Amino acid sequence: MKGNKRLKLMAAAAAALLLALALVWWLSSHRSGQATQIQGRTDKVVRGTIRRLVVSTGTVKAQVGAEVKVGARVSGRVEKLLASIGQTVKAGQVVAVIEHQDLKAKLDQAQAELAAYQARRQRVITTGPKEIARARAELNEAKATLQLTSLDLKRQQQMRKGDLVAQDAVDRAQERQGVAEARVASATARLAQTQHSYQQDLKVAQADVVAARARLASAQVNLDYATVRAPINGVVSSVTTQEGETVAASLSAPTFITIVDLSRLQVDDFVDETDIGRVKVAQEATFTVDAYAGQQFKGVVDAIQPSAKIVDDVVYYDVVIKILGNYQGLLKPEMTATVSIVTGVRENVLTVPAEAVRQRGNRGLVYVREGDQIRAQPVQVGWTESGRVQILNGLSEGQEIIVPKASSLKDVNLRR
Repeated sequence: MKGNKRLKLMAAAAAALLLALALVWWLSSHRSGQATQIQGRTDKVVRGTIRRLVVSTGTVKAQVGAEVKVGARVSGRVEKLLASIGQTVKAGQVVAVIEHQDLKAKLDQAQAELAAYQARRQRVITTGPKEIARARAELNEAKATLQLTSLDLKRQQQMRKGDLVAQDAVDRAQERQGVAEARVASATARLAQTQHSYQQDLKVAQADVVAARARLASAQVNLDYATVRAPINGVVSSVTTQEGETVAASLSAPTFITIVDLSRLQVDDFVDETDIGRVKVAQEATFTVDAYAGQQFKGVVDAIQPSAKIVDDVVYYDVVIKILGNYQGLLKPEMTATVSIVTGVRENVLTVPAEAVRQRGNRGLVYVREGDQIRAQPVQVGWTESGRVQILNGLSEGQEIIVPKASSLKDVNLRR
């Protein structure tokens, strides 16, 4: 019986050993079979440049001063509207005309008033000096008469001492001298008054001319306001009035048309608060718009607005992108732009295609070909750009890797 038991134990041990060997063989062949199931293209680990990007969405906008609403400064009926949507206009070009017969009449009146005041001033300038000269001549004559009467008085007084004339003759000489002195005083006062009057009249006449010129300039300006001109070069983006309509200019001018200078555009990029710390002025940027999906436009960070905008409880900051290069005829205001701001550059680093990296938990895995075998290699990844991923460690330059198809990865459990 003991022999039978020993034989049974040995048979059981042999069967267990055979079962274990069969299991090892099955697992090995199963793994090998799985490795051959991975399908995909072969690539290599190469060195290249990786940029760190902040990708966000923005809108093409006109720069400050590049979009102008053109209106009327005077009230009246629109006689002519010379602009239409999409029309290109130049600065100074006439875009509308307001009725202005009354304004023209006021201008003519102001011109006539100016001419009258100028004639009055000229009359003052002409007659004033003549009156002054006449008053000065009268004063000189009075002084000469006074001098004669003074000499006559002295002579009469000398003759009276010699008892050659009567006292009556001396008295009459003194009287004549007094009259002459009074004439001199009167002529002096009249000359001063004439000079003063001339100066005052000239000031008034000059002031009247200045005021008349101001009224004329105001009338001319109001008449000019009736002709509405484009203030900038650009394209008419909207028209909000029609010929024959009456406009009333009050505190705010009614808008006729809106002009946009398409050569002065920018991108208002809305960057999430989690990324704004990496964005700096003067950083390079690129962007695309849906209208030209295959074309990339270049720009540079021009300004970062300090105030935030909250949309759906998410905080964004407006980053102004200055557009570089020639973009006229392509970009238009309000186009949606996908913006990439370059916040860092790493050169000569190991890179692989992004689709070659698989995430397994907290690790990245890349399928590496070693002869006929394929194994999953843990890697540490860095920055990602344009379908390439930076490899910090785990791979070497020149290694062959597999970029698998998604379908070939189902239920695959390779050796690690």
